[in-house]
Amino acid sequence: MRTPTLFLSLGLSLLVGALMCIDQGTSIPASAQAPAAAPDPPILRVRQGLQVLYDFSATSGPLVKDRSGVGKPVDLRIKNLKAVRRSAGSLEVRAQTLIQSDRSAAGLTTVMRRSGAITLEAWIRPANTKQEGPARILTYSKDSSNRNFTLGQEGTQVDVRLRTTKTSKNALPSLASPARSLLAKLTHVVYTRDRGGKATMFLNGKVVSEQKIGGELTNWDDTFRLALADEVSGARPWLGTYHLVAIYARDLSAAEVKQNFRAGLTTKVASDRPAQTARLFELQVAPLLAHHCLECHDSATRKGRLDLSRKMTALAGGESGKVIVAGKLASSPLWKLVQSDAMPKDRDPLSGEEKKLLKQWIESGATWSLERIDPAIYVHRQDSQHYWIRRLTLDEYIETVRSAVGVDIASEARRLLPKEKRADGFTNTAYNLNVDLKHIDSYAQLAERIVKQVDVLPFVKRFSRRQKFTDKDMEDVISKMGKWILRGPLEEHEIIAYRGISTTVAGGSGTFEEAMAGIIEAMLQSPRFIYRIENQRGDGGAWPAGPYELASRLSYIIWGAPPDKELMRAADAGELANRDRVTAQVQRMLK
Repeated sequence: MRTPTLFLSLGLSLLVGALMCIDQGTSIPASAQAPAAAPDPPILRVRQGLQVLYDFSATSGPLVKDRSGVGKPVDLRIKNLKAVRRSAGSLEVRAQTLIQSDRSAAGLTTVMRRSGAITLEAWIRPANTKQEGPARILTYSKDSSNRNFTLGQEGTQVDVRLRTTKTSKNALPSLASPARSLLAKLTHVVYTRDRGGKATMFLNGKVVSEQKIGGELTNWDDTFRLALADEVSGARPWLGTYHLVAIYARDLSAAEVKQNFRAGLTTKVASDRPAQTARLFELQVAPLLAHHCLECHDSATRKGRLDLSRKMTALAGGESGKVIVAGKLASSPLWKLVQSDAMPKDRDPLSGEEKKLLKQWIESGATWSLERIDPAIYVHRQDSQHYWIRRLTLDEYIETVRSAVGVDIASEARRLLPKEKRADGFTNTAYNLNVDLKHIDSYAQLAERIVKQVDVLPFVKRFSRRQKFTDKDMEDVISKMGKWILRGPLEEHEIIAYRGISTTVAGGSGTFEEAMAGIIEAMLQSPRFIYRIENQRGDGGAWPAGPYELASRLSYIIWGAPPDKELMRAADAGELANRDRVTAQVQRMLK
């Protein structure tokens, strides 16, 4: 009987797709051919994932403004104005100078660490083909030996260096275009690398080089500055004319690169209004309808023959005709009833803010991006929209302790921790997994009891054999041990915090074993241990799960436990950005 295998195969495919949630980007389809008498519509640049954009539109002054409109702008300052000539849409570097940010571009580092993918783009005209070093066209670095990335000119070649966990601090090996591919004329240069490590270089819309640049971007330094025309420390000047420079926190497809090339020097970008209106509906309007309307107007009740739970029926209307007219507030009976507080009937009216949202949605076109509004998802919106993390359930906590440090704490945990409550038929519903004072006290007691059962020194030797209080040795063991216990790499501030425990113990003449016991006990009470934390702050669009987040999604969904060594290895190697590799991991885990 083959049916179970068929369902398993289908379920596996859906599971992998949902878990990865990787934004592959979209490209604008080509417009239909216009009549001969009408001009072709302008080609717009790709906007999705854009982080930094310099259009060089200013004609004077020392500042080069970041026109991306994303986050805190990374403006640049020209060190020597006499070395450049500015005109609308171009900046010509005629003599050695440095054009750099006043402070570190830490925000860019945060986004890139998260996305794991990058695109560097520039419209440039080199002054000559003899510049070497490589001469720095665009760099995010500290000096000639330390960088996050550099796009440069090496004679008649474009050379790009990208720092990953698999390349050096100087971001070597690099990817270069073929010899004699760069001339002293206007050129569109694009370097793009996906999360799986595939790096591709395009010149004037065509692929000229490809190479596997493995690793993650998690080791980027957030103290570096962004700069044009020279290395931050000097000695690598580039001469030529800039027309446009852009940085994306994702890889662009070949079609998108070609789209930007065909757009030329324009900085007009494709509108992301459809995505914005979809987010407005899904995150704000759908919860509003679920909370106020579906009790009387869903598929079961259909009062007035109006079903607002489904797109087709909602837009068709009820027994009196349409209730929502896209873009026409005055012609939408739903709005009139809500505005006058006639609806919802026999219940509290919508608040002023809720009315404002509904009005905005109808006026903006009443985009309905869901086929069905599920009340179980949205009815708790006032609580759930603020929950970005989910606490481990009691069973998950017990198994996580056993997997992380080899201690069976089941009996003590079941006695001390509060029992899980059911919500919507489940005990692992995110908005219901709160932490109260009893949880906090219980986690502290349990952490102490767990550490007493751990053979500390042999456990620590799994991560480092050096048992000294030196900064280097302590940072090494804390980062390695913490990565295992907390299911992902530690940030520098976390290492410093745990290092403070060992410093305190050493200052009181305590032993190395006592220090490590204290650090393990602290880690077992960390939010990163007790919760499944994911960084969900991106650019407003679909945002990929990081490799360690994806590893945890896989392990807790399939096993109800933390990632094992093989899953962590795959995350380290960047393999979980590849759908086939994820599928292979899921198959292994299901067995």
